[in-house]
Amino acid sequence: MKIVKYQNKRIRIPVLLGPTAVGKTEIALKIAAENNWDILSCDSRQIYRHMDIGTAKPKRNQLNLVKHWMIDEILPSQQYSAYRFSEKSADIIRALAGQNKTVLICGGTGLYFRSLSEGFCNHVESDPELKNQLINRGKEQGSGALYKELSEVDPQSAMKLHQNDMQRIIRALAYFYQTGTSLLQSGSRNNVPEDMEFIVVKVDIERPELYYRINRRVEMMFSDGLYEEFRQLRENGFNSSSPGMQTLGYRELFALEEGKITKQEAVDIIQRNTRRYAKRQITWFMHQVNGIHMNCLYYEKIRNYILRRLSI
Repeated sequence: MKIVKYQNKRIRIPVLLGPTAVGKTEIALKIAAENNWDILSCDSRQIYRHMDIGTAKPKRNQLNLVKHWMIDEILPSQQYSAYRFSEKSADIIRALAGQNKTVLICGGTGLYFRSLSEGFCNHVESDPELKNQLINRGKEQGSGALYKELSEVDPQSAMKLHQNDMQRIIRALAYFYQTGTSLLQSGSRNNVPEDMEFIVVKVDIERPELYYRINRRVEMMFSDGLYEEFRQLRENGFNSSSPGMQTLGYRELFALEEGKITKQEAVDIIQRNTRRYAKRQITWFMHQVNGIHMNCLYYEKIRNYILRRLSI
């Protein structure tokens, strides 16, 4: 089906959201390949270069089949934000719309999608993964290093804080990296993309099957060389204070490297943490994002719904 866009209409963007390992990538690839669309990844871990196995990035043949955006954006040593994601993604969407090209958003990072679709306000919900990254960096580097970082990105907030006030420093940094603005700034929601309309499908599957897929995926990651990929990252100089290395599937491997746990224990821990993460994702999408729920097993229903909405 050919989707025709008119200049006087808002840009319509199909969106597939759902928990990790539910099967979003396979659905997105199939729909995009059938309709000559691009895919924009909405994943806070896939933005990191050299972290392919543990983030379940699309394989090279899949990337060759369909053009992907917002993958391999930064090094694991760099911090990223929902604000930066929303700004760059909006630019990509508008540029492709100008070429009469549809881009399909696919991912599981709820804060990233909400920052793109709704903009920001002064009251933003905390990103637990980002907060944990900053906490771990604080333990590793000390409050002084985080205070120096805050002074560079948000000097207004830094001036109000003592350099030993770790809790408030982390809060201010987390806010900045989520919104791109100072914690001291207030105001109404901004950066709302008035020229866009998001057609959201929230895909899910029965919980036992999802957990089976998660457990199986983690086992396959280790078979595919996850720990070897981790060791290569360590040899390249990335450590426990690197933001990328604090993400799920990598942070657990430091204990394995140090001999504190066995390989099987590492597998078990990552499986458990991934199941917990998936549960949080499901809760988030249920309460924080508007859209239609569909079982991931019904590909034709998902595809037909998206195509029908785009053609209206």
